[in-house]
Amino acid sequence: MNSFVYLKVYLKRIIYLLGIYSASRICLFFNNIDSFSNPSFFEFLEGVRFDLSALVYINIPILILLVFPTNFRCKKGYQRLVNILFYGVNTPFILLNNIDIEYFRFTQKRSTIDFFQLMQLGDDAKNIIPQYLKDYWPITLFSILQIYLLLKIKKIPQYRFSLKVKSISKQLLILLFAGGIFIVSARGGLQLKPIKPINAGELSGSNNCSLILNTPFSILHSIGSQQLRNKNYFSEEELYKIYTPIHHYQTGNFQENNVIILIMESLSREFVGAYNNGNGYTPFLDSLMEHSLVFENAFASGIKSIEGLPAITASIPMLMENPLITSSYAQNNFESLASLLSKEDYRTSFFHGGFRGTMGFDSFCRKAGFQKYVGLEEYDNLDDYDGVWGIYDKEFFAFYSDYLKNEKQPFFSTFFSVTLHPPFVISEKYKGKFMQEKDAHKVAAYSDYAMQTFFEKAKKQQWFKNTIFIITADHTCGTRYQKKYKNKIGRYAIPLILFKGDGSLVGENNTIVQQIDIMPTVLDLLNYNKGFFAFGKSMLTSESWALSYLGNKYYFISENGFLINKGEDYQLFKDWDLTKKLEVKEEDIRKLKAIKQQYNKAMIENKLLYEN
Repeated sequence: MNSFVYLKVYLKRIIYLLGIYSASRICLFFNNIDSFSNPSFFEFLEGVRFDLSALVYINIPILILLVFPTNFRCKKGYQRLVNILFYGVNTPFILLNNIDIEYFRFTQKRSTIDFFQLMQLGDDAKNIIPQYLKDYWPITLFSILQIYLLLKIKKIPQYRFSLKVKSISKQLLILLFAGGIFIVSARGGLQLKPIKPINAGELSGSNNCSLILNTPFSILHSIGSQQLRNKNYFSEEELYKIYTPIHHYQTGNFQENNVIILIMESLSREFVGAYNNGNGYTPFLDSLMEHSLVFENAFASGIKSIEGLPAITASIPMLMENPLITSSYAQNNFESLASLLSKEDYRTSFFHGGFRGTMGFDSFCRKAGFQKYVGLEEYDNLDDYDGVWGIYDKEFFAFYSDYLKNEKQPFFSTFFSVTLHPPFVISEKYKGKFMQEKDAHKVAAYSDYAMQTFFEKAKKQQWFKNTIFIITADHTCGTRYQKKYKNKIGRYAIPLILFKGDGSLVGENNTIVQQIDIMPTVLDLLNYNKGFFAFGKSMLTSESWALSYLGNKYYFISENGFLINKGEDYQLFKDWDLTKKLEVKEEDIRKLKAIKQQYNKAMIENKLLYEN
């Protein structure tokens, strides 16, 4: 019998797995076709390189057990152990790879180690996973089929080698050859350095990095590699002249206005009629915007709720692989609107209709200085629970209104809705009220109605005219319907509205703004005259830029266009589809580099507090 027989068994299994991973990549593409830019066959081919690298790492135990020369390989118990290990290590990674077929819709990147950290926060996993299996049953069936096909390759031949010099020499040569295959495959080729996620797309010249990557590769390479590195583009003196997170407004007397931030779950700009020539699902918000200061070019800082909350309340953007809440920098000291206004004798509260522990919101709120956190447990009526995420918006808004009736002024309060989220369900008693074709649109209309009921009650309160309202989204909806928004820039487009009860904040503002600008803007409106640290800028100034980070790329939006930065490569585009190139502006590169340097320095050195 051929002495390569066990190596052939190993290679056959790897080839089967490559087929499975390639099939998952094709499904990911068709399920998220609007997220990718005209991929070619070579991009799918390059993906095999990353699949192979991940698979040889995952199957190191199988390689050792099958190729290491020992006659134990003939024994049934040994072969049973090989198969148990093979299915035990590969099945979870196949499932993780397939979860991203749908989850990518919401994250726009392959999952990394932060996925597990997110699942450990609170009890969401036990509610979300069964719902995912039910709602996305084609992916569930697809995964079962893949595992079933993999189970067909159990057989391991019984080849015994003799303890003779020639036979042992052959086995050792096979072992060396297998070791060579492993090294080349794991490294992704013969280049100087092993491939990493940032290398995706280099061979095919592609920007569809997430399509080329696979989830196991991204997870394996994110373990222990989430630390930021110092960037040294500029001297300290030059750096602060280009960009500084240190702010100090020194005009006027402090105004004790109440402040309410309404964070509407997944409220994409495309759902808001006033932003889309009346084509939308938010009649109440549209009417409110006629009496508000409306920002026409507002963008989210991230694409997950766990990224939006620090940006909105503490002006901390998402410029690293891990969200702040689950990162190694979660214990850094920082200020927020809650902590700063508490020092001005404000009452501060945070309301979220989900379970305590959801995405670490309660822990973040304690760290951010909110005096009170109120969630599903405090609501204490599971009749109004949507079965997955929390209390329906209308009921929780009513609960919130009742709380504010008795709140001592001045107060700062943040409300985070939950209903506009897959599986897009609303209470039975309102199902006949909303007849939009798409479920997401029905829930958008429902959440708008819920907000309307809140304002109808709020305007009757004596605190209403002295209150500044900020209405925005935590991020956009994972599914986009209008062609205008089916691109990487549209994925971040959100509403951002400032409304004051006395009607004094009105107009349209066309500067480019984002969530991290909310905190500096609120403090500007209040004439806050003490120093503070914030990565954003006041939206009442002429500064006009926004910044995000995803999949090893920075996206810097300015009046000059859309600057995309990966490594030290910078490309400027004119359009949201990132197809029309422009000449890169040095001023944008300098600004982006300065922000990156300040951000990494502040995070690494734990210096997120004001220093004169």
